[in-house]
Amino acid sequence: MTPDNLKSGVKHPSLYEPDLNPTYQALAEHYGFAVIPTRVRHPRDKAKVEVAVQVVERWVLARLRHQTFFFLAQLNQTIHQLLDELNRRPMPHLHQSRQELFGTVDRPALCRYRRSPTSSRTSRRAGSTSITMSNSANTFTRSPTP
Repeated sequence: MTPDNLKSGVKHPSLYEPDLNPTYQALAEHYGFAVIPTRVRHPRDKAKVEVAVQVVERWVLARLRHQTFFFLAQLNQTIHQLLDELNRRPMPHLHQSRQELFGTVDRPALCRYRRSPTSSRTSRRAGSTSITMSNSANTFTRSPTP
């Protein structure tokens, strides 16, 4: 996974040995993926994703520019229909649609979602509060630090 170089998840960015937040690293280990954050001011690290977002944004906004929506649900439904249409359209350079490509390349490589909870973690914030997160009970407790 190549996320943006978010401050709360990456302590020290590096192309070869990034220093990740322990909770973020534990999440990646639990679900079995590697986190390789983008470097600061290196847009080529995520160029493919940025171009894909740009294509979707331009295509959807071009279709919506002359329409008026009075309800958010109506807008969301229209965007969903446009995304389905975009995903079924064949890409000229690959002669396949995004949906077909996902079914043949990405879907077989996906792992099953692990439903077992991660272990509890405790982290300190600003030295005055202790926050304990437990996925098994879906609870977050906050208590003063002694």
